[in-house]
Amino acid sequence: DLFGHFDEILRYRIPTDTVWQYYRHFMPLVVVRASPLAVLFAAAFIGTRLTRYQELLAMNASGTSPLRASVPFLFVGWLVSVCIFLVNDAVVPGAARVYEQMRQEVFRGQQLEEGFENVALLDEENRLYHARVLDLTTGELRHVNILEHDRGNRPIRNYQVERAVWTRHGWLLLFGTLYQVGLHGQVEGEPQRFMERLVRLPVTPADFRGPQVQPDTMSYAQLRRLIQRLRSVGVTHLKRYRVELVAKLTLPLLNLVVCLIGYLTSTQPQLRGHLRGLGASLGWGLLYYLGVGVAHALTKQWPIPAVVGLWAPHVGAVWWVVRRLQQRPT
Repeated sequence: DLFGHFDEILRYRIPTDTVWQYYRHFMPLVVVRASPLAVLFAAAFIGTRLTRYQELLAMNASGTSPLRASVPFLFVGWLVSVCIFLVNDAVVPGAARVYEQMRQEVFRGQQLEEGFENVALLDEENRLYHARVLDLTTGELRHVNILEHDRGNRPIRNYQVERAVWTRHGWLLLFGTLYQVGLHGQVEGEPQRFMERLVRLPVTPADFRGPQVQPDTMSYAQLRRLIQRLRSVGVTHLKRYRVELVAKLTLPLLNLVVCLIGYLTSTQPQLRGHLRGLGASLGWGLLYYLGVGVAHALTKQWPIPAVVGLWAPHVGAVWWVVRRLQQRPT
């Protein structure tokens, strides 16, 4: 990555301190993404060493089954998964926001596109915005919900408008309805319909494409709260957020599953040689990793429940490992 940005660093004379800040916030993302491969190689290396020095043969002779011998790998994989979940939930969101902002502003690595779908934002005054379509060319939002909350996070006012156009005087809301919400979430009084209304809000169209509104830059609790708030105002296009919410739980499990795969494939009786065991572990591990990526993409695009689509490859891989270990002769 450094060599990829080296030309930009020299061209724009980016200070060394800025480059350090960029990579300091990039490191947590690298740790989370690279940990499954590191765990896979570690498990495969230990497995081949156990086979090479006849440790597994001694375990079998003492009555320890291959499935029972995998318990230390299971424990280490679980421990790494917990650590990665904590890092991904507590450290990565803040680091990712700074990293994405620097990538856009300092390294010119990402240009803003013209249109986006299903964007959401929470401002500093506890207003929740959701728009079906964002057009950065015209500065316009379409099919917009604006839900205002009090300090206790209770909804008090809800705007539902067809269009919201950004002007230098504020947001011009067109063809909308204003609802007053009571203490128990029920609409109070008659809805106020209007053709146009100018309101001042502390957000701009560009804020809807900032890093703070991306699921990768939210913790599990923040993303879950966002989904609940959007659902409370009747927003139904939440598939993207549901998928990312489940992915925050299943992503750390990659470490647990690849640890078991590394142990299973590197200790195959028919494999002879250190490199063959490592090669088999790498091949099966990458095949599993590819299956997880395909399942993630299909779940986003197809009408598959997020829980089913994202958990299926992990459950299937664990079932395959356990079944192979049970079938292995002792």
